[in-house]
Amino acid sequence: MLGGGGYTIKNVARCWAYETAVCLDQEEHIDKRIPQNDYYEYYGPDYNLLFAEKPDEKNLNTKDYLDFIQTKCLMNLKALEMAPNVGTRDYAVKDFFNEDQIEARQMLPATHPAEDAHGVPKDQIIP
Repeated sequence: MLGGGGYTIKNVARCWAYETAVCLDQEEHIDKRIPQNDYYEYYGPDYNLLFAEKPDEKNLNTKDYLDFIQTKCLMNLKALEMAPNVGTRDYAVKDFFNEDQIEARQMLPATHPAEDAHGVPKDQIIP
């Protein structure tokens, strides 16, 4: 499981709770209602773990961008030093992409399609 960005604060906990349940194969066994807690008001108006998608929300993630992010994540994971006595499963970026794809993706800028070349959202006005 890897984290990401672009979430609204109230949806980060929802996202991680649900993704953890999926990874543990417990998706069907968790209560979809948000339990009472100090931050309960953040989850309104429905107070559920899952919520309906916004039909007018455009997905700006292209396949190339997602492939680029996946490659960068795998490369970063490969570079991590593991703790002693912790079992790991070795993998190589080559398990997912051929050499030409890896080389091409390493040359891509890391900007999101909704950002300019400096990483600033295109609709953001800078004074």
